[in-house]
Amino acid sequence: MYGLMQDVRYSLRQIRKSPGFTAVVVITLALAIGGNTAIFSLINAVMLRTLPIKDPGRLVLLKWKAKSIPKTKASSSYANCPPGSGPALEGRDIISDVPLDARVCSFSLPFFEQLQSERNVFSDVAAFVPADLTVNSEGQTSRVRGLFVSGDFFSTLGVRPAVGRLFDQRDDSEGAAPSIVVSHRFWQSNLSGDGAVLGKEILIGKTMFTVVGVTAAEFAQLDPGLTCDLWIPLAFNAKVPPYTPGQTKADAIWMELIGRLKPKISVGQAASAVSTAFAASTTSGPEAIFKSDDAPQIELATAAHGLATLRRNFSKVLFVLLAAVALVLLISCVNIAGLILARSAARRKELGMRVALGATRGRIISQLLAESLLLAFAGGAAGMALGVLGARILVSFFSRNWSMPLQLDVHPDARVFAFTLLVSVAVGVAFGLIPAFSSGRADLVSMLKAESGSAMGGVGRSVAFGSWIVITQIALAMPILAAAGLVTRTLANLRAEDAGFNPQHLLVFRIDSTYSRKNLDTVYRDLQQQLRSLPGVVSVSRSGVALLSDGGMAFPIFSNDEPVLQVRAHGLPMSSDFLTTMRIPLRQGRMFGDEDLERARSKDVSTQVVVNETLVRQLFGFRDPLGKYFHLGNAFGPAYEIIGVVGDAKYGNVRDTIWPTVYMPIGDWNGPMYFEVRTGMESVAVIPEIQSAVRRFDSNLLIVGMKTETEQIDEDLYQERLMSVLSGLFAALAVIVACVGLYGLLAFQVARRTQEIGIRLALGAEREDVLRLFLGRGAGLAIAGTLLGCAAALGVTRYVQSFLFGVRPADPLTFIVTAVLLVGVALIGSYIPARRAAKVDPMVALRYE
Repeated sequence: MYGLMQDVRYSLRQIRKSPGFTAVVVITLALAIGGNTAIFSLINAVMLRTLPIKDPGRLVLLKWKAKSIPKTKASSSYANCPPGSGPALEGRDIISDVPLDARVCSFSLPFFEQLQSERNVFSDVAAFVPADLTVNSEGQTSRVRGLFVSGDFFSTLGVRPAVGRLFDQRDDSEGAAPSIVVSHRFWQSNLSGDGAVLGKEILIGKTMFTVVGVTAAEFAQLDPGLTCDLWIPLAFNAKVPPYTPGQTKADAIWMELIGRLKPKISVGQAASAVSTAFAASTTSGPEAIFKSDDAPQIELATAAHGLATLRRNFSKVLFVLLAAVALVLLISCVNIAGLILARSAARRKELGMRVALGATRGRIISQLLAESLLLAFAGGAAGMALGVLGARILVSFFSRNWSMPLQLDVHPDARVFAFTLLVSVAVGVAFGLIPAFSSGRADLVSMLKAESGSAMGGVGRSVAFGSWIVITQIALAMPILAAAGLVTRTLANLRAEDAGFNPQHLLVFRIDSTYSRKNLDTVYRDLQQQLRSLPGVVSVSRSGVALLSDGGMAFPIFSNDEPVLQVRAHGLPMSSDFLTTMRIPLRQGRMFGDEDLERARSKDVSTQVVVNETLVRQLFGFRDPLGKYFHLGNAFGPAYEIIGVVGDAKYGNVRDTIWPTVYMPIGDWNGPMYFEVRTGMESVAVIPEIQSAVRRFDSNLLIVGMKTETEQIDEDLYQERLMSVLSGLFAALAVIVACVGLYGLLAFQVARRTQEIGIRLALGAEREDVLRLFLGRGAGLAIAGTLLGCAAALGVTRYVQSFLFGVRPADPLTFIVTAVLLVGVALIGSYIPARRAAKVDPMVALRYE
């Protein structure tokens, strides 16, 4: 222990004696460790932190899988389903007549009631349905995220209220009084933290709910990072917008189930037992959705870390960024190892004296490692502060650029502290071990004879080792730089991608209201006319789905001529001027007008629709589609007549392939209502006029998410923008660190070869020759490192292939540009020490010995 303390005291003195060296090392480490801490803090918040509830390890989310798609009357699939399940692989909710995959987390009401009654593997089981709700509280209309939950939801989770009580079975029953539980955040922000909150009323649709409880502050959400402000009994799901009645049959799958395992019941045992019940209930009876050969079964996913919405959307991005910032950390370690090696060479006489006085090799190594660890801990402490700040900035970026606001808790907990400490220790050992062993093997005589200007064998070995360090740094920087170039080109390609409509001078927003469904159509048509009369507005339309909003509806359609031919299509309810407003070109036939909208309300005639070219190719081939019919849902479902064909347009997002799409009259659509406004000027300039016009028209209407279409596209590309910005930042940092290492090596060589340079100049060498000598040395190291880095990059960039669009992982242009850039920056870093060498005075240099 005494020896350790002595090493620490001596190391502190050495660090204080070299403030410039210490500052460079600590700043380099702080940036590298800070980047790792920031990314890990997000990974911790999104993927590792458990829910603040009772015994979260026994909480499981149910999902099913089968060999084929079920035949359902109605279905919903949610973005929070664990990765690999359901159609929401891009992180979106889909409401459809049939799931688009054979792995979903949605179940029917009868199956939930069966699990509740049996309770053979679960001590508790609860149902919930995510929903975006428009509410009026304290006279203010707002848009919130909520959950419809069964009466035993809170008891299943094992949470307690902060104020009042939580739901029980009596609240979730027919005839129960409308009650609601609010979050602590909603209580503070929307209800002013009123101590008399119990009994307050909140209007949703036409139903007035009474507040019966407030959740504890630490229980903010079941889905980490996403706000949940209200919990409503499941029995009221059909009584508030978006109104989903008639989902009581076994062939309507729309609710998610969460269960708490009984003690001593394993996940495997529970899955096996529940699978048996699920297979029996879904393969028999008139409402069966599977055949026996489909082999439906239940999988149980741990819910200890909450639902998986953010994990589905951000996990791949975060791990790729963590790999990139870890490479930056490795480059920093190599760079600092080179700096310490050069510093050790300058301290050869000091170390030789210590050896001469009896210090053992182990003692020298111990002392140098102590110094490295102190530097690493100082860098780690600074990096921790930078990491916390960086994590908050990243959360702010996510929240501003994603479809939903985020409330991620990224405060450093024990796991983050342990990660930073582990990284700091590993870094200290990594950059201290090689110089320590190098110094420990040094020859005593040569060390005692060392002078600052001499060219000795030991120094030569240090220089040679330093060259390999520089080559390694540049080689490690190349994959990061190449990946950053590929992601940046991907972002440019996506922004330039043809969406099939004109996004310029276009505003999109949703209108929510508390009106009943029968009044909404008139209200929305009158509002559309009001907005059309505003100055600067060219046209206005309405739709049930906003293009490129990562949402929508889907269903199978069947040709009337060939009932066995099935095509999966997207649907888009719209007003008659939607296609004109969006500038989607007409190819054949006609677009429907207002008279067709009225005709669509009749149940006695087929609905007339417009379809895109992709649907025509898949359903009719080369035949003329005009006047042809198809059926929706199944071969005997409602008939639709094609009256027009329009050009293909992207539906869900810019990355999407073109889906078969049916543009149908909006009719009595009771879902969300989007408005599209085409302007004759910059769209942003019209926003205040539109907001004012909506307020004047009806104060009960709420504008949600108003943005230009170009902003919508940019929001859709949040992952690519995040990857582009951060990978570019990490690449720049890696290049700077590598070039600093090259600069340090050449500066060290100039200092050590001062006498040699003086002799060369005295014997007639030109200063340009000396400049070329050292620039050539730097260029050679840079080219060698770049070539090795290209080989490494070819193996690494294929791991970012899933993020790329319109560019290959081994794109030659990207590799050539990044290689030239890296060599060019390295030459700039080499120029300063090379110029210093060329300015050496021969008379001064020859006096060194």
